[in-house]
Amino acid sequence: MADFDGASAFKAPKVLGRSTWLSFRLPPFTRNEPTERVIGHRGSAGTMPENTLSSFREAWDHGCRVLETDAQATADGVAVCFHDDDLKRVTGLPGTVADYSYSDLLSKARVHGPHGRSDTILRIEELIEEFPHAQLVIDIKDARVIDPLVHVINTTRAAARICVTHAWDAWLEEIRDRTSPLLQRNLGWETMAALVRAARTGQRPDPAIHVANWAHIAYRDSGKELMSDPDFSQRFIWAAHSLGIGVRVWTVNDFSEAIRLWSEGVDAVFTDVPKQMVRLSQDLQRREHAAKILGL
Repeated sequence: MADFDGASAFKAPKVLGRSTWLSFRLPPFTRNEPTERVIGHRGSAGTMPENTLSSFREAWDHGCRVLETDAQATADGVAVCFHDDDLKRVTGLPGTVADYSYSDLLSKARVHGPHGRSDTILRIEELIEEFPHAQLVIDIKDARVIDPLVHVINTTRAAARICVTHAWDAWLEEIRDRTSPLLQRNLGWETMAALVRAARTGQRPDPAIHVANWAHIAYRDSGKELMSDPDFSQRFIWAAHSLGIGVRVWTVNDFSEAIRLWSEGVDAVFTDVPKQMVRLSQDLQRREHAAKILGL
């Protein structure tokens, strides 16, 4: 994409907790495999109970090698895979994850999903251990989960295959500082806002934004057009890639839109239907390979 017009007219917000490990920023980690261009959103949330072992197994068994989950802490400090602010939508229980011990959740809660399926709430440690070769994206839902998550990452020695995301820059940097410089992280809310602003205004992004490996951005958020707008998406991809930051878009379940985003340079999409999306990515790679051989 062509360079943006105009010089940078803004400063990125000050990022608290810059890494004490590194004097440089690591690039996005990817082997550029078609299976890594697809991220299983809460596992396979379109077909199985979200954020459960059965959901992640469904995604993995169909070739999805990057799994996304959400992290919250129980009353007794156990990091679990759970998204919502309260338990009602997917379990029917009152209250929040933080109102229960993990043993209570295990005995009382069933996560309900499509086609009448259900499963138990999963610990983050179980997810890491059950899929020892998966790349994991972990969405930090609140500050209470930082301590138990750091403990799990360190005891499982899984930092090099984990990316933490969707939180303040200081939270994400604290997790990296307390685990390993190999831990990947997304842009935090402050730096993400600065990068979006640069893309919208056509200004060159401030290099100070480069505090992360990835920029995770919504396809559409609260009715607002983001990566669903081809003009904005191309500008955003250029802005991120110009800083050496990879771009991953959530949540994309439309196959034609996934093809468009990949063609524009998006590194991966989060999806509720990883089985079908992995197959699409593999088919596209085969076509591209055949075209190169035939000189098309």
